Amino acid sequence: MEETNKKQREFWSGKGGDVWVEKQNAMDVMLEPLGVAALSKLPEDLGEHILDIGCGCGSTTLSIAGNLSKNSKITGVDISEPMLDQARKLAAEKNLTNADFQVMDIQTELKKENIYSAAYSRFGVMFFEAPVPAFKNIYRSLQQGAKFSFVCWQSPQLNPWQALSIQVIKKFVDLPSPPPRSPGPFAFAEKDYLESIMVDSGFKDIAIESHEQQITMFVGKSLQEASNDYLSINPVVTAMLEESSPEVKDDISSALQELFKEYSDGNGLHFPSATWLVTASK
Repeated sequence: MEETNKKQREFWSGKGGDVWVEKQNAMDVMLEPLGVAALSKLPEDLGEHILDIGCGCGSTTLSIAGNLSKNSKITGVDISEPMLDQARKLAAEKNLTNADFQVMDIQTELKKENIYSAAYSRFGVMFFEAPVPAFKNIYRSLQQGAKFSFVCWQSPQLNPWQALSIQVIKKFVDLPSPPPRSPGPFAFAEKDYLESIMVDSGFKDIAIESHEQQITMFVGKSLQEASNDYLSINPVVTAMLEESSPEVKDDISSALQELFKEYSDGNGLHFPSATWLVTASK
């Protein structure tokens, strides 16, 4: 089990998790509208126990917790210990007692059956080395008839905040393209592949809806700060730049700043985005 998702565990419970805690507010500004779109696909009454998969620093979990009925609760799970520490801190600050957080790898450690009345994820399900076993665990953990909704990215080519930035970086370093369907933000870019995972995992009433929406990144940041932040939140880029010289890093930052000018209004970068809104039931 320790070898399963080892790279993901190391990144998200190491420097990657620390960086995302630091950048939490910026990431929430970018991702919240897309998460809300997925959440709107679930019934208004989520039942007595909701599962939030890949909850990160807990903003989605706590937002849902604040709107639950008196006797309902929500459990947020993630493999990142620093991010869950932040989530627990925020829950205490908000005095929310109906939210709890667990360090858990859904692929290997979600063993409970027929527990959750609904499941949800905002960009937290694309990082499994073996997606079908992970989604089968989610399926088994749900009560009969429970609904599952999540949002994930479509192709990088439909998300210029990623595709154009990677093109710039590749001018300076030999940045390998990840194999199709490999764990990462764009693992579920292919609709047919995503649907096959859901079917093979046992889900029914599967709907995969294309969703296009403008996103805002790096509000209140200078172009240089936006460039540095972008380079720090991408696991593949972060690893590659560790081996690059300061001069190369400076050149990449300058080139990204030129790219970002086109999408800046002086208060953040604004990009089109394309995601899948996925819903299913047990």
